[in-house]
Amino acid sequence: MVFQEAAEAIGIANVLHAFARLADEGTPPDLGALLADDVEWTMAGAHWRGREQTVAGLSHMRELGHAGPDSGNRHVITNLEVHVTGDRATASSYFLLVSSGSPAAILAAGAYRDELSRGQDGRWRLARREVAS
Repeated sequence: MVFQEAAEAIGIANVLHAFARLADEGTPPDLGALLADDVEWTMAGAHWRGREQTVAGLSHMRELGHAGPDSGNRHVITNLEVHVTGDRATASSYFLLVSSGSPAAILAAGAYRDELSRGQDGRWRLARREVAS
């Protein structure tokens, strides 16, 4: 049982770390593949519902230069804590948005409060994210 819980937590951590990496290196459809159909995303000045609206919002963040391959920025997740209950999970972490300049600078810092759900296909997806500064 403990091994199963550990495996689930690692799988969830992988989803969250992949999301951060893809925010910097991937495409909007790559990010969308990690979101539940009914995802909710809340952060200062924005509240998105559903995969389509959330991907559009994240794409807009790229247009503003906060993310994406052209930004040179990196999303770093730390202090990740995962709790699994059946097909639902919660995760808390801190994030840093780091510039690629020389020297690198911390552009933003905050916290993620995430909820994930396991789909019919057995894959974990982000169902809710609250971004706090």
